[in-house]
Amino acid sequence: MASSSIKTDKDKPIINFQTTSDLTDYYCPFCNQKLFRGKVAHFNMVCSNCNQLVRSLDNDKKENKE
Repeated sequence: MASSSIKTDKDKPIINFQTTSDLTDYYCPFCNQKLFRGKVAHFNMVCSNCNQLVRSLDNDKKENKE
Protein backbone atom coordinates (compact mmCIF):
# COMPACT_ATOMS: atom_id res chain seq x y z
CA MET A 1 0.00 0.00 0.00
CA ALA A 2 1.36 3.34 -1.01
CA SER A 3 0.75 6.37 1.13
CA SER A 4 0.06 9.73 -0.46
CA SER A 5 1.67 11.66 2.41
CA ILE A 6 5.22 10.39 1.94
CA LYS A 7 7.82 13.11 2.54
CA THR A 8 10.57 13.55 0.02
CA ASP A 9 13.84 15.46 0.17
CA LYS A 10 12.29 18.24 -1.92
CA ASP A 11 9.59 19.01 0.66
CA LYS A 12 10.43 21.91 2.95
CA PRO A 13 9.73 21.38 6.65
CA ILE A 14 6.89 23.30 8.21
CA ILE A 15 8.34 25.50 10.93
CA ASN A 16 6.09 27.77 12.94
CA PHE A 17 8.26 30.67 14.10
CA GLN A 18 6.55 32.77 16.73
CA THR A 19 8.00 35.77 18.50
CA THR A 20 9.26 35.21 22.01
CA SER A 21 8.94 38.81 23.11
CA ASP A 22 6.36 37.98 25.77
CA LEU A 23 8.70 35.52 27.54
CA THR A 24 10.57 36.46 30.71
CA ASP A 25 14.05 35.43 31.81
CA TYR A 26 14.10 34.14 35.40
CA TYR A 27 17.32 34.37 37.43
CA CYS A 28 18.45 32.88 40.73
CA PRO A 29 18.42 35.57 43.46
CA PHE A 30 21.38 33.90 45.22
CA CYS A 31 23.93 33.44 42.42
CA ASN A 32 22.29 35.41 39.57
CA GLN A 33 22.42 32.49 37.12
CA LYS A 34 19.66 32.23 34.56
CA LEU A 35 17.14 29.59 35.60
CA PHE A 36 14.89 29.49 32.55
CA ARG A 37 12.95 31.56 30.03
CA GLY A 38 9.20 31.35 29.92
CA LYS A 39 5.90 32.72 31.05
CA VAL A 40 4.70 31.21 34.33
CA ALA A 41 2.61 32.41 37.24
CA HIS A 42 4.49 30.60 40.03
CA PHE A 43 7.43 28.23 40.24
CA ASN A 44 9.48 26.29 42.79
CA MET A 45 12.82 24.95 41.62
CA VAL A 46 16.36 24.28 42.73
CA CYS A 47 19.10 26.30 41.07
CA SER A 48 21.50 23.99 39.24
CA ASN A 49 24.43 26.26 40.06
CA CYS A 50 24.12 26.88 43.82
CA ASN A 51 21.56 24.20 44.86
CA GLN A 52 19.33 26.77 46.59
CA LEU A 53 15.55 26.47 46.47
CA VAL A 54 14.09 29.36 44.48
CA ARG A 55 10.41 30.16 44.94
CA SER A 56 8.62 32.70 42.83
CA LEU A 57 6.30 33.64 45.71
CA ASP A 58 9.28 34.61 47.88
CA ASN A 59 10.68 36.77 45.06
CA ASP A 60 7.33 38.51 44.56
CA LYS A 61 7.19 39.47 48.27
CA LYS A 62 10.71 40.96 48.13
CA GLU A 63 9.91 43.03 45.03
CA ASN A 64 6.70 44.39 46.60
CA LYS A 65 8.56 45.60 49.70
CA GLU A 66 11.05 47.68 47.69
